[in-house]
Amino acid sequence: MTQEYRDMTEEDRIVRILRQLPDEPPAPSTVDVARTMVEGRRRRRARRWSAGVGLAAVTAIAAGGGTAAVSAMRETAPVPVPAATPVASRSSEPVKTPTGCRVALLPTGDITKALVTSGDPTGRYLAGRVYPPGRKVHTVLWKDGVLQPRPAMPGADASFEDINSAGLAVGTSFDGDRQQAYASTAETTTRLKGGRAVAAAVNDKGVIAGTLGEPHFGGVPTRWPSLTAAPVKLPLPAGFIGGDAGAIAEDGTIAGTVQRTGKEGTGYLWLPDGSGRLMPPPTFKDGSKATHFWPESIIDGVVLGRGIRDGGDGSRSFESFRYRIATGKYERLPIELFPPAIGAANGWVLGTTNGYAPVVVSGEEVVQLPKYKGMTEYVVSAFSADGKSGAGYTTDTTDAEPVANRPLRWTCS
Repeated sequence: MTQEYRDMTEEDRIVRILRQLPDEPPAPSTVDVARTMVEGRRRRRARRWSAGVGLAAVTAIAAGGGTAAVSAMRETAPVPVPAATPVASRSSEPVKTPTGCRVALLPTGDITKALVTSGDPTGRYLAGRVYPPGRKVHTVLWKDGVLQPRPAMPGADASFEDINSAGLAVGTSFDGDRQQAYASTAETTTRLKGGRAVAAAVNDKGVIAGTLGEPHFGGVPTRWPSLTAAPVKLPLPAGFIGGDAGAIAEDGTIAGTVQRTGKEGTGYLWLPDGSGRLMPPPTFKDGSKATHFWPESIIDGVVLGRGIRDGGDGSRSFESFRYRIATGKYERLPIELFPPAIGAANGWVLGTTNGYAPVVVSGEEVVQLPKYKGMTEYVVSAFSADGKSGAGYTTDTTDAEPVANRPLRWTCS
């Protein structure tokens, strides 16, 4: 093992392995990017790789930083951010194609390597993580493009997975080999009740969705009514042993997966009236039925995600879909998007293509977003409800870095 490999973060290693796959494999790929990324995070301390590839994990670095660290990084000029614009129409149909899109590097002072992990519905708040050379990796928040003082999340490998419009961020870190869930305000960082847990999403009412126990392998889908409330386990349908809650809408609808013994999870909805609904497998373009469906985001009664089809020869293929909760119907997107596919209220969808390029899908149109300084490989992680602001980061290889992570923000009109 080279020193360069040992110095890479787990996300870097995952990306590097996935980038080695051919763009057009002779058979459908058996590697699922979304589950690979999640499983890599979940098992980084246990040296396990969900696709069966041996991977020696780097020792997780304790989260640190805080007001002093952020203040030191404020020398960089903030990214200009337009004021949040109310969405004039909540129609589920795309209203137009995004135009005038621009890309900007988020300020990190003299720190080069950084990620954006999530954002809020207005596009004003973004959360991420910075990697100062020789210092502890730590989480950061930007508001209107300016770094904000924020109490550090305890534990190792801390990450904010979602933020609401009031700046309440939720996420997860490691205490040894155990994941712990936290909620963070401008003043405090609070460990969520319930013991071992993952916090995945929060809405503007402060309701948090996540998982108690071991996620993806017998965990229990859960909601916290507030950051100080006891967890409420979500009911499972008959015959299912566990699952995950991964996204929450403003009306309280929670999207996630449920699983049977020895089976992978498939899409499930917990509705505001207390009822639940399995999301049926969608139909692929060739008329075949998917094996299951994995939700990736939810907004205004629409779930974005992917259908998965397992072949008898061990192959696996994917197609991206929009699922309308009111009708129970799927609509196939014009292209397959690498996860996550993140929706806006006007019907636009932010994602990345098979070539790792950032795009916005509007109806049947696919709009390429501008690239940052010629870099070609991207991960997206945030999209405002009005579709005017998205964020993510680069994963290119450079001469100086195994994976060059640059935190970015896109704005469109």
